Amino acid sequence: MNKKLFLIGCLLITCLLSAQNQDTRLGAINFPQAYLHAGSEYPQGFYEVVLTFKDAVPVFYVYDSKQELLFEELAIVKANSHRGSASSFRLKNELLKGAEYYRITVIKPGQSLMGYFLVKK
Repeated sequence: MNKKLFLIGCLLITCLLSAQNQDTRLGAINFPQAYLHAGSEYPQGFYEVVLTFKDAVPVFYVYDSKQELLFEELAIVKANSHRGSASSFRLKNELLKGAEYYRITVIKPGQSLMGYFLVKK
């Protein structure tokens, strides 16, 4: 009996880890203004964005039009009551009050993951 429980537990952990490590491709996101990241300036325009997990921490990867990785940005996770299938998500992009930050929000069942990008003044 203990062997069966152990095997079921291992299988469950493997399934959960593999589901967590799947990339969520958000597609080409239009950054409406130039922005700064780690001392580098990036022009306004379209950037490919992928939400993934790095060492069990959610991270946004930002790519240029040539599919070259520009940088990664840690995601801020907030619990929510959104219901839906495990693979579904909603995407919300917005300039925050005062146009100081551009925010990308990925809304998944049970959580919202947000990336903040400093707008160049």
